[in-house]
Amino acid sequence: MNHFKSIGMVVFALGVACGGGKSQHGGGGTQGTGGEVGSGGVSGTGGGTPATVAPGSGGSGGVTGVGGTGGWGGSTATGGSLAAGGTTGTGGTKATGGASSRGGTTGTGGAQAAGGATPAGGTKGTGGATSTGPVTGTGGTKATGGATGSGGTAGTGATTAAIDGGAAGLPYKGVASCTCAERTSLKVSWYYNWTVSPDSCTTGGEFVPMYSNHPNTNPTADAVAAQITKLVNAGYKDVLGFNEPNKSDQANMTVADAIALWPAMTSNPNILVGSPATSADGQSWFTDFMNQVTTNGLRVDFIALHWYGWNAGSCDAKAANLESYIKWAENIPGNRPLWLTEWGCMNASNPDVATVQAFFLGAVAMFAKHPRLERYAWYQWDTNNELTNSDHSLTALGTVYASQPSTR
Repeated sequence: MNHFKSIGMVVFALGVACGGGKSQHGGGGTQGTGGEVGSGGVSGTGGGTPATVAPGSGGSGGVTGVGGTGGWGGSTATGGSLAAGGTTGTGGTKATGGASSRGGTTGTGGAQAAGGATPAGGTKGTGGATSTGPVTGTGGTKATGGATGSGGTAGTGATTAAIDGGAAGLPYKGVASCTCAERTSLKVSWYYNWTVSPDSCTTGGEFVPMYSNHPNTNPTADAVAAQITKLVNAGYKDVLGFNEPNKSDQANMTVADAIALWPAMTSNPNILVGSPATSADGQSWFTDFMNQVTTNGLRVDFIALHWYGWNAGSCDAKAANLESYIKWAENIPGNRPLWLTEWGCMNASNPDVATVQAFFLGAVAMFAKHPRLERYAWYQWDTNNELTNSDHSLTALGTVYASQPSTR
């Protein structure tokens, strides 16, 4: 679904505020039981999980700083402390089928004594067609003593403060197309808007472009490759693929159409490319697409998913139906990371705000059991799913949404 769709509701243009009951949702057809599929699938990790790096604390005679993913700084000593280097950042491994996992997190470790140098922690393994291996952090040098042998100052971590006030990590909680102020209030770490262009503000999280192919203009492979090159030159590291190609009111593509353009979508190794995101009733389309990706040796770096509750009870407090869908995606060969880029509760699945709120909290708790789920973005343009009011203030659900971790 995209910013211009509606299901029996008024269509609103991009750039308007989130919530307020404004519908931008669409996509015909039902999902049966809200996207529920048979359980199964193998959960795996799609790359390193960032470690929290705590800053060293000050003290006389040298201090202790936590390095990289937990290397301890030097102990107290007159004339400066000897700080140990950061631990090795774990590199991502190349998953079967060409998926690229992400590497370890970045952090500087150790305390800096007077006259001493701060040791650097391990660096983050980068993605691509194949992630790079681990890079070992270097140890700090021993500080020389002063005339009085004064102690070192507190070591600082390489991480920066996250949006939610915690240690910064990889983007996790996102949203689809809200204003800058609303995204800041919701404390999201990323967003998208179904286009390749961000809005004009520099706050409110990282922008992830999408080559949605909506409306379907039958682009040439050269045109697609040229757009991907522009995104790489602009500094983007991820791009989302075709939006709901199984729907006639969205990208409206056959599997053969998508496969024909996919080499152009993945023509630049310097950007990670997400799969087309079908609606939950498009599992047959998606399975066919991924089978042809494997057969033709094509690259898909992560899987983008859409899921909505539909029937009564499908948005249950344990998010069991959504978990079944995630397990189905985990069972697709390749051990790729997952991004849940649209989800929420529609139709009879959302009788009231309390039901939707309980479902959301249950889903976030469930996500912890599926470490391959790298990011999620709620779709708020449905009744009882709104995150903000017409005056841009947070709804009750929006307040709960804002309280959840922004990064992972």
